[in-house]
Amino acid sequence: MESNIPPALSPSRTELAKRAGRYRMLASLMSFLDRYLSFPFPPRACLNISIPSTLSKTPGSIQLYFYTAPGKGLSPERTEPQAPKRPVLINFHGGGFTIGHAVDDARWFRDVLQAYPDAVVVSVGYRLAPEYPFPTAIEDGVDAVLWLCDHAEQHDLDPTRFVISGDSAGGNLAMTVPLMLYNHRVKQAQSSGQHPQTRLAGIIGFYPPTDWTRTREQRNATNPIAAQKSMIKPDVYKLFDDSYLLPESIPRQHGTEDVDMSHPYLSPGLTPTSLLLAAYPPAVAIYTCGWDPLLVEGNTFRERLRQLAVEGQMAHVGGMVVEDVIHGFDKKPSFIMGNKIRDRMYGDAVRQLGIMWDGMASDD
Repeated sequence: MESNIPPALSPSRTELAKRAGRYRMLASLMSFLDRYLSFPFPPRACLNISIPSTLSKTPGSIQLYFYTAPGKGLSPERTEPQAPKRPVLINFHGGGFTIGHAVDDARWFRDVLQAYPDAVVVSVGYRLAPEYPFPTAIEDGVDAVLWLCDHAEQHDLDPTRFVISGDSAGGNLAMTVPLMLYNHRVKQAQSSGQHPQTRLAGIIGFYPPTDWTRTREQRNATNPIAAQKSMIKPDVYKLFDDSYLLPESIPRQHGTEDVDMSHPYLSPGLTPTSLLLAAYPPAVAIYTCGWDPLLVEGNTFRERLRQLAVEGQMAHVGGMVVEDVIHGFDKKPSFIMGNKIRDRMYGDAVRQLGIMWDGMASDD
C-alpha cells in the first residue's frame, strides 16, 4: 500500500499548507460539535478501507468509509453466503478541496439509511490541496468508483445502482467524477475493443461550484446578498483557490498556453452536451442556496439539464433552491435546536435518491 506522504512543496505552497492546516483544525472542531454534540446523533462508519491510487501521477492511498443501518454492517471479507445486492451512495465531502473529512456528512448518511436500511453509503477520503492539487481529488474519486465496481461482489454491492453525491467542493466532484470516469472507460474500451462499461444511476449535488470561468468577485455580483450573509471570509476562499488551482496543473486551451477554466473537470456546467449525455446518468438533482455566491451558476446548470429532460434526452432532473440560507448551512452544529430547513432538503434529496435507485421514492 502506498503511503500518503505529501510531495515536496515550493516555499509558497508550504505556506499555503500551513494556513490550510490551521483551517483544518477549525473544520474538525465544527464537525466534532455537529457529530457528537448535536441531536440526533449521526451514525459512525462501520468499516474503513484504504485503497491505492492508480490514476494520479502522485501515488498514495484513498480512505473509504462505509456506513450502514444498524444490524446491516459489512466485513472486509465475505463471511456469509451471497446476499441480495445493495444500492450504494458514494459521497464526497466539501471544504474547498482543502479542508474537511469524509465523516463530515454523516448526518446526510443518517437520513439516507433511515429511508433505505439495505443501502450502503461510502464516503471518500480524497486527498486534499495544496499537497494534492487539481486534478488529484477527481482522480481519487474515479479510483474509488472503480474499486467499488471491482469489489462489488465481495461486499454484495449492486454496481447498477451507484449514485454519487457531494456538497460544495464535493458537489463539484459529484459532477466531474462521472466525466473523468467516462473518459477513462472510453480509453480502456479503445484498447480492448469493447464498449465502455460502468453506468452510474444518479448524481446529487448540494450547492456545487459548476463554472470556474467566473471569479469570486463575479460570483458575488450575481447574488449581492450572498457576500453580506456569508460566514466565509474572502481570504479563506483565496486559500481554497490558490491551493487547488496550481497553475501548472490547470488545463490549457487547445494550441495555446492560456489556462482553460471552462474545462469540464473544472466547470462541469459548461461541459459540451454530447459529453454530458454520454457520461452522466439518467437522473440528476442539484440543490442551491438562496444566499450563496454559487446560486446562479448552480441554477443555470440545473435548468440546462432540465431542458435536456424536457427534450427526452435525460430521464429525470430534480433539486431546488433552498431559500434564505447560506452556503454550507447544513453543516453548522445545531446542538439541541435541530435544523428543519436542512431536514427538508435532505428529505427531498432522499426521495430523489429513491428515484435514482428504484425509479420510485421512499414512503418514509
